[in-house]
Amino acid sequence: MQTYIAKKDLGKKETYTQWNGKFLGDDSYDELLTVTDEDVRVYKPFKTVDGDNAPLAAVVTNVYPDNSVKEMLKSISDVSVMRANCAGPVVKEEMEAKGLKEGVDYKLRTPNSYYVKTKSGDWGKIAYCNEISSVMIGYKRGRFTGKIGTAGWCKENPEKWENFSEISKWNQKAFEKALPEVYAKQKKWIETFVREEHRVGMFTTFSANRYHIGQSKAMSAHVDSGDLDAGLTTMNCFRDGDYEGAYLCFPRYGIAINAPDNSVIIADSNEVHGVTYIKGNGTRYTTTAYCDNRLATLGSAGKPERLIGKVAKEQENNLESFFG
Repeated sequence: MQTYIAKKDLGKKETYTQWNGKFLGDDSYDELLTVTDEDVRVYKPFKTVDGDNAPLAAVVTNVYPDNSVKEMLKSISDVSVMRANCAGPVVKEEMEAKGLKEGVDYKLRTPNSYYVKTKSGDWGKIAYCNEISSVMIGYKRGRFTGKIGTAGWCKENPEKWENFSEISKWNQKAFEKALPEVYAKQKKWIETFVREEHRVGMFTTFSANRYHIGQSKAMSAHVDSGDLDAGLTTMNCFRDGDYEGAYLCFPRYGIAINAPDNSVIIADSNEVHGVTYIKGNGTRYTTTAYCDNRLATLGSAGKPERLIGKVAKEQENNLESFFG
């Protein structure tokens, strides 16, 4: 397995200020690591408190034994308008092309999200974003109740949902192969604090994404919410057709990774990261598999399934007060 140590560090705060929510272009990285047949580990240019090299990412090649998972992912065409951190800035001209005028039909909440006007003439309470080819799959904690259950997609697609046990299985194998010590610690944490019925192997949640010139061309720079603070996330990568770009990019370290077909990337999603623009006629399919720490209900790290966050401080069912 090849080893690479990043040469630069822009700084955590500086990177977030410069890149968060923005699409990543060629100016966001200095080095492109193109992985072919040999596995690769990538380390940050500093060590952990234990004196070990701090892992940024790893790529394991030729992971899945056949194309069954790839073909299943190709059949997922769901889109989302609720992932503002990943969908890029709202562009006024693009909104006007949809017949939406700023200040009349919508108003910005953040540079990446907006409210729409309701039939009553008031501004809605739910913020939307640019459409992105992405869907959340697996277990989640209810926004208002704190109760844990499967996402609606799982109920609507039971046969496809069963296939995600295979994604968990092979992503875990790649994780263990690339970074066995980190894998063991993370697996122990998950098995200690997350109930077995709320996880698939050592993961709780998945995000299926696709990139194509006519669909989602890129994913803007962001930090994943809910991931383990000191943990790593796994992501399989499948390629279909000819394309360039769609690199997993870490602007803080000036590194972009060009992963081959049938590979798994293990990465620190607590670092600002995104996917660069795809160019060509091909499609990139990925599934991120991770443990959402908000689903921990056991032990010292657990939170019970009950009203949580702001809503716990308000009267039950008083959503108007919650949104206000």
